[in-house]
Amino acid sequence: MVLSANEKFCPIKVDMSKAIRMDRKLTAPGVFSVVVFAGVLFFFLQTTAIAETDKGEADPIFGGQILSLTDPNKGLALSNDPRYQDNQDGTVTDLKEGLMWKKQDSYQEQKKWLNWEMAQDYIKQINEKRFGGHADWKLPTRKELASLYEEDKIIPWKYYWTVNEVHMDPIFGNTSCCFWSSEGFKEDFAWTFNFIRGKAYLSPKGGPGLSLSTIRLVRSLDQGEKAAQK
Repeated sequence: MVLSANEKFCPIKVDMSKAIRMDRKLTAPGVFSVVVFAGVLFFFLQTTAIAETDKGEADPIFGGQILSLTDPNKGLALSNDPRYQDNQDGTVTDLKEGLMWKKQDSYQEQKKWLNWEMAQDYIKQINEKRFGGHADWKLPTRKELASLYEEDKIIPWKYYWTVNEVHMDPIFGNTSCCFWSSEGFKEDFAWTFNFIRGKAYLSPKGGPGLSLSTIRLVRSLDQGEKAAQK
């Protein structure tokens, strides 16, 4: 399987023109190299500033660069879409797809980025606690994640100096943009789904927790639960 560049990476819209100069040079036919002022990039990613949320929580990795953490949350107008049912226990039922989602993603809950390998411990902890009364939570498939993508619904997500639009129902609150799926690729990669672009991309499973990908757990409704919804 040969992947195009657009399929391999999960881009976030970032205007770095004031901080980074990139020179694209032709080094061989059809091959481009990108020269980045690494020192400047390192400064922005490893800044010692700590971003405080409106609840006083901090993101020690990205510091003050993720503006969605430093700007107060103004609250989101609910869509009141009958497709989604807030179960008032930290879970949301998707009546259309027969799925139950954890209402908060792992970053909303922990203020910490998790890679795919870290996700396995997170899932174990959630199931041991029987979150929402259930012990069968799992990472969603790409198809399950894509079912939450709705282009006409918008949750603002600010990153560096830009404002992106996450296309998901606001019942999930001020959510993250990109989510790990259960599906691996070869040994070292796993698929993520980007709710800004509405596409799946590959990320390293064990990379540092700097990918901006997070976890929203899901479980399938059993037959009794499906019957109760009718």
